[in-house]
Amino acid sequence: MKTTKGLLLIYILMSIIIIACTETEPPQLPKYNPINRYGTIYLTDRNTPKALAGHPFINTITGLTYILDTATKRQDSVDIIYYFGKGNILTDSNTVASPAAAVFSNTITTDNPWPEIINWTTRNSTKFKNISDSLTHEIVDEVQNDSILLKYAVNLSDTKINKLKIGSIIAFETIKGKKGIFVVENIEGTNAITRAITVAMIVQQ
Repeated sequence: MKTTKGLLLIYILMSIIIIACTETEPPQLPKYNPINRYGTIYLTDRNTPKALAGHPFINTITGLTYILDTATKRQDSVDIIYYFGKGNILTDSNTVASPAAAVFSNTITTDNPWPEIINWTTRNSTKFKNISDSLTHEIVDEVQNDSILLKYAVNLSDTKINKLKIGSIIAFETIKGKKGIFVVENIEGTNAITRAITVAMIVQQ
């Protein structure tokens, strides 16, 4: 009798252990990372009046913009360049480009908005993608982590995006692997002399 009770107890204990081991663990929620948010980044073309000109070079980590002289000294910090095309590159109206974009290697100065960049020793390769049809301005405004960056800043291959307009939403990834999104908030002026744009940006810390 004692043997039977002992075997029954062992059976019950083993059953409990087996059930405990086979229970499904609760699903793990994805872990997202913090972001930096820059509400107003004001960009101007090199041809705008001196009071406004010269801040088309963006450091996406700090949200700072540089004049040409500063950008040249901090080449490794420049991820995005804004310009308004003219002449043979007139179709590049309101354009953002990677410092490594082919347009900045053109030795024909009329086809290169910033020919000085040819002499840069560091030209960061940033990739872009227009995701205006996939996201809304409100979603970008409200997000508190990099969840939408991980979802939408993928499969990027463009080295420049032209014909930006108010409401354009552009995903990017820097050479350092930082993903980001910016939204065109405002566009001023009608040509390269008066053109300026304002963007809001989020980027992984």
